[in-house]
Amino acid sequence: MFACQPAPEDMVLIPSGKFTLGIHPGQSAPRFMSERTTGLNAQPQQEYHLDPFYMDRYEVTYEDFMRFKPQAKYTVKHQNEPMRGVSWFEADAYCAWIEKRLPTEFEWEKAARGGDDDRLFVWGQESHNEWANLGKTVQPVGSFKKDLSPAGAFDMIGNVSEWTASWYRPYPDSTHKDENFGEKLKVSRGGGIQKREHGFMQEFITIPYRNPLPPQGRFWDTGFRCALSVKEKS
Repeated sequence: MFACQPAPEDMVLIPSGKFTLGIHPGQSAPRFMSERTTGLNAQPQQEYHLDPFYMDRYEVTYEDFMRFKPQAKYTVKHQNEPMRGVSWFEADAYCAWIEKRLPTEFEWEKAARGGDDDRLFVWGQESHNEWANLGKTVQPVGSFKKDLSPAGAFDMIGNVSEWTASWYRPYPDSTHKDENFGEKLKVSRGGGIQKREHGFMQEFITIPYRNPLPPQGRFWDTGFRCALSVKEKS
């Protein structure tokens, strides 16, 4: 019999077990996507098992990141705004420096979704744009109390999208073809600010949405949070 150590400060425990991964054909939210953007790269929907892990309760903040890279120049209103505009390599290096790691995209999805339901948002199936920060500017982490995952992680729908450790690859048993599959692009997850500039398609802020990005890129709406593997004790 094994038990998990208590979650480190400002992290939440994601227990082992199965969860619903991906989106099934035809699943949608109000004002959803066109036939060309129906989440084909996040199919087939399936049950997937993960070992336990910890996830940061909040996105990594400017204040956090400056301890790692004090020479960086960055203009913010609040020290606890989410760090953004950093490449995948910088995010990965920060997590390693703090003795954590970036979550895989499957870990990110389980932390956002919870168990075996197929919710599209951390709060359920229905779209409530005012429940997450989807506006023009970032806000201090944890400002939107309803943007809270079942596990207790904030801002997984709004504020900034988040780098994951994962390369952009097809899902298990997928028949979808994409020339970008492989070790070319990293996957970011989660919605973020300024989505209205993209017609505010609901796909961009749903849990299953996968956004492939070049790892060397720096994006104004993309930050990250860290994960940590669980060490079990007998």
